[in-house]
Amino acid sequence: MPPCPLLIGSESDTHLYTIAERLRERKIEPVIFDADSLVEAGYSLSPDKLVIDGKAIDMESRGWLRRVAPSRWTTGDLVGSVADVSLRTRVQLVAAIARHGNRKWLTSIDTLQAAEDRIRQLAIALRVGIATPPTIISADPLKIRRALGNDVVLKPLATGAFVNSEGQPQTVHTTLLTNDIFTTGDFGDAPFIAQKRIEVRRHLRVVTAGITVRTAALEADCWPLDWRAAEEAHNAWVLHKSPEVGAQAVQLAAELDVGFSSQDWLVPMEGPPMFIDLNPAGQWMFLPASVADPVTDHIVNFLSCES
Repeated sequence: MPPCPLLIGSESDTHLYTIAERLRERKIEPVIFDADSLVEAGYSLSPDKLVIDGKAIDMESRGWLRRVAPSRWTTGDLVGSVADVSLRTRVQLVAAIARHGNRKWLTSIDTLQAAEDRIRQLAIALRVGIATPPTIISADPLKIRRALGNDVVLKPLATGAFVNSEGQPQTVHTTLLTNDIFTTGDFGDAPFIAQKRIEVRRHLRVVTAGITVRTAALEADCWPLDWRAAEEAHNAWVLHKSPEVGAQAVQLAAELDVGFSSQDWLVPMEGPPMFIDLNPAGQWMFLPASVADPVTDHIVNFLSCES
C-alpha cells in the first residue's frame, strides 16, 4: 500500500472531493487539509516530522496542491485585522508543509506560483512558437491604447473576485476597455492585463496532466465576450479533436514544469489557434466526461503511485 497522499484544499471543492473519493475506492485514504481545516485537525511541523490529526505523515508521500489558500474573498476581512493576519499565517504554514520533506507533488508550490505569472506564460509560448494575442500590463489606458489600438479587452491581473465598498461579492470578467473603466468602480489604479481583441470563432479549454491532454470547444457566437459570465456555457462544451493544439499545450506545460494545467485557447476567424492563459490549479470537471475523465484518472494514478 502506498503512503497516504497529501491533498491540500477543501472537500467542498468538487475537484478535490472527486479525487479523494476515487482514492478511497482504491482503499487509499488521503490526508486532506487547508489553512482552515488544519486548525480543527491539529498539527505539528518540525524539520523532520509532520503530524496531522495525530498521525505522522510519511516523508516520501505524494501530494496535490489543489488550493494553497482557502477561498475567502467573500468574507471582507479588514487587511491587518486579527482574522486577516491569522489566515495569512495559516496559509504560510500550509506553504511550509508543501515544501517539507521529500514528497513528490503533482506540481510543487514554488513551480505552481511561478507558473501563475501571465506574462511569463505568454513569453514562453512565444519562445516555443505558439501564437498569442498582443498583450501589455498597465494601469494607464493611454499607454494601453498606444500599444494595442482601440479595440482592447481587459482581464484582472490577480483574482477576479472581490468584495466591493458596499460589502457585496463581485466578479470581474474579461471586458472591453472603455474611457471610464479606470476611473470608476473599486479598482482605481490597479494594473490590468490588456490584450488586443481577437475576433473569435471558438473557445478552447485544453487540460493537461503529464502527457495526457484533452480539448473541449465552445462556439463563441452563442456566448458573451467572457463565456464564464453565462452559467449555461459551462454545460455547452464538447469534445474537440485538435492534435496540434494538444501537442503545443503539453509542450507549454512541460516548459512551465507543471504536472497539471487548465489552459484557455481560442480559434480566431483567421490565423492559427492562440494561447490565452494557463491555470496550474484550474477547473476541468465541468467539461464532458470524455475530456475530464482521462485527466482525473492521471491524477488519481499519480497519487496512488501508479504513474
